[in-house]
Amino acid sequence: MEEHVAVYIDFENIAISAEEAYGRCDLDKVMEVAAKYGRCVLKKAYGDWTRFSRYRQELIEHAVDLTQLFRYGSYSKKNSADIVMAVDALECAITRQGIGTFVLVTGDSDFSAVARKLREYGKHVIGIGLRDATSDVLVRSCDEFILYDSLVDSEESTTTYDIEQARQLLLTVVQQVAMRSKETAMPIHTVRQEMVKLDADFDEAALGFRQFRYFVEAQKDLVTVQFNNNGHYVSLRSTVAARAEIDHTLQYRTALNTSGFRLVEQHTRQDVLQNLYTLLAAEPGVYTLTDAVLQLKENYDAANILRSRDEIQDVAKLLKMAAVLDPHPQSWELDMLTLREGLSLQDFVRQCESVYLTVLLQKNLDLRSSLLSTLLYGKADREDEVRQLKQLAQANQLSAATPVLAMNNGYAWPRHLAESPEVQVVLTDLMNWPLDEEAGLDAATRLNNQGLRIRTADFERARVYFLKAAKMMYELLSNRQPGASLMDLEWYLASYCAATAGAHFSRHNYSQAFHYYLAFFALVKETEPVWDKVRKLVPPMLSFYFTIAPNEHNDLLKVSPGRTHPARLAVLLHNHRNPDVRRRWLEMVRELVKINSPLLRGIIQRLAFLEEEDQLTGSRQTRRTLTRLINNEPVSDDPLLDAANDDDDELVLDGDITHDIGDDNFGNGVSEAEAFRI
Repeated sequence: MEEHVAVYIDFENIAISAEEAYGRCDLDKVMEVAAKYGRCVLKKAYGDWTRFSRYRQELIEHAVDLTQLFRYGSYSKKNSADIVMAVDALECAITRQGIGTFVLVTGDSDFSAVARKLREYGKHVIGIGLRDATSDVLVRSCDEFILYDSLVDSEESTTTYDIEQARQLLLTVVQQVAMRSKETAMPIHTVRQEMVKLDADFDEAALGFRQFRYFVEAQKDLVTVQFNNNGHYVSLRSTVAARAEIDHTLQYRTALNTSGFRLVEQHTRQDVLQNLYTLLAAEPGVYTLTDAVLQLKENYDAANILRSRDEIQDVAKLLKMAAVLDPHPQSWELDMLTLREGLSLQDFVRQCESVYLTVLLQKNLDLRSSLLSTLLYGKADREDEVRQLKQLAQANQLSAATPVLAMNNGYAWPRHLAESPEVQVVLTDLMNWPLDEEAGLDAATRLNNQGLRIRTADFERARVYFLKAAKMMYELLSNRQPGASLMDLEWYLASYCAATAGAHFSRHNYSQAFHYYLAFFALVKETEPVWDKVRKLVPPMLSFYFTIAPNEHNDLLKVSPGRTHPARLAVLLHNHRNPDVRRRWLEMVRELVKINSPLLRGIIQRLAFLEEEDQLTGSRQTRRTLTRLINNEPVSDDPLLDAANDDDDELVLDGDITHDIGDDNFGNGVSEAEAFRI
């Protein structure tokens, strides 16, 4: 019998800690881990949902019961959440004997007693929390403890499991189970169990799929997936094509998956696109991309239409590369979306669907209309539509990659790299690096993975691996090698910048570190595909970048940049007692405004949260200063003068706020290498 699991989420603890480290709490990862221990029959989350309304829909989609806990007073603690959650967990252990596994999502030491008591009752206790927000006492009190950091870090590694190997494994299992059971359809969880029995290394996440169901649905040329009241069922297609025919579209599917554009089934894809168009046309300038996804999900739920949030997100992601918005957003998380004037529904859908072909072109793949017709529409008689999409993709590709700097064999840098002064230091390193082995896609992937594995411990060696991988991808792009990708090249270069900046920072060579931090921020923009690969590096990179200002003046901070959100560091540095430190920090912020202002807009948004929820001293002043800088308004080097001009009574210096800043951190003396483990 399948194990029954209860999940209890101390939401304030996990969400705030995850947002500080990664910008957002990924609940999908948490729930996926819980589901691996059995059937989750009880799921509860505790928090003040007036503060965390942005997560409410996501929790509801996971069928999590939300327990509302109100805050009384501006500085009230969260003891009420601890008590209610502890009582509920212990009551469940006593009254529901059939539940054998408890998953406690928290890092709070107060729950160590709960974990020990649950184990006394014979329960298996799993803890999930962040590395720098978890008590060692709690870890020792659980049977197992899983670091949230390891769940999100795993997304950065390059796909190594062969998708063709996985497809063959799927086909073998479905055929064997069908012959053994005489059933034409089988539960999807049975299929996965059998696949893992045959090959313990199989993991759909390593192939770029968030859930096993998405992997199976992507293999629609092999199997069909149907849903009924008992769940999802898999069956072999009535006529499985010859092996050669099966393999024809494999390269296309692999290219889309590894680029982050999972192909959604035609009916669902076009339905979501039509509803997205209707929403944005009816209310221009109202929704961010995230807001639009959530609104569509609510609409589907209200109409009892089965659409997962992941499916909606995968379709909405096409807008990032489609020529359908005016103005084109600088930030998908902050900017409101407005459709191009006069854009019809038909043109909107075509522009969005052409993105799939744009991605394939970026991978240097030959576009065969008959195969693409089958891939996109499930039949081979839509070649005319495919040719129209191909024309749009080729036009978008030409527009996006206007050549400026010629390379060997006719390849050229796109304008956004060639004309960026900050990136030139990295391009120079790349061109001067001698390649001592033959370039290949597998070799570049291997080098990148080696760099990712050691970058937290050895910046110097990691940067060499990343630069080698980048040089290989450069050569492959020069030779127009099928499968070579500009996005992968930018990913390797961004990783090289991060490791090189860290190496110079660790040696106190701040002038050199400064240039590589700027190169990183110039490469990693929210509107570029590389953003999704390295976005989790952005907060620590900003924190260490800001810390250059006091370190250059031998005026070391009392808090650790590796454990401090850049918004909190901004407050500390804006109100620093040393005028030279303040002046240098403002110079560095102005550099960021020039090359990547959305990063500062994200800090401003976080400061508003800290001002409202934490009443962090100095946050209002700092937020106003950053807003002026982004708007190209004059800013004084003296925060007291700025505050006086605002009639602001919040006049502070760093002696008044260091304690506040440090309260939300978990110790000092953390190196940059340690910070990059999160």
